[in-house]
Amino acid sequence: MDNFDPIQIREDFPIYNHSESPLVYLDNAATTQRPQAVLDAVNKYYTEFNANVHRALYSFGEKATAAYEDARQTIADFIGADNTSIIFTGGTTESINLPAYAWARNNLTSNDEILVTEMEHHSNLVPWQLAAEATGASLKYIPFNEDGSLELEDPDKYFTAKTKFVAVIHQSNVLGTINPVKDIVRMAHDVGAVTLVDGPNGSPMGALI
Repeated sequence: MDNFDPIQIREDFPIYNHSESPLVYLDNAATTQRPQAVLDAVNKYYTEFNANVHRALYSFGEKATAAYEDARQTIADFIGADNTSIIFTGGTTESINLPAYAWARNNLTSNDEILVTEMEHHSNLVPWQLAAEATGASLKYIPFNEDGSLELEDPDKYFTAKTKFVAVIHQSNVLGTINPVKDIVRMAHDVGAVTLVDGPNGSPMGALI
């Protein structure tokens, strides 16, 4: 990100003006504070066109639907995806659980392997542990090196003909490591595996793959 000015960015967040002492907030991986632009957009929705999307034919509903679809397109453009690939959920944990329950339990068998990394957040680990338990599939881990990078020097150790699903975090919330998800997705696709990238921590950087 060019010309990043943290002082200017702080001024966009009202919460920093409501603290008795200078506020340093480091828990964004759990709950991110909202800038004024987001607060204004939410307030505008509730005060000007609060209605169900894709259901109401009156003006409020049409405005709500337009705003909803504009948001979908904005997100698609930001991460480098087609807007038909964007599905809104209640959060990342729900997003990961959807394929873990809807896809994995209907497509994995005891002959298959699920591949994750040793640096996964619990939200991208527990669902696959449960999926492996439910289907009989094996759960394998890609370890990380002393410098925090993934051990990918010999990918054939991890990506095999049995690998059917690969779930990987883009940027570790603990180590800060930014994983080469484009390469990992390619390795997974080379063996015919389906992939999931846990991407919110790395999403401020823009296109994920």
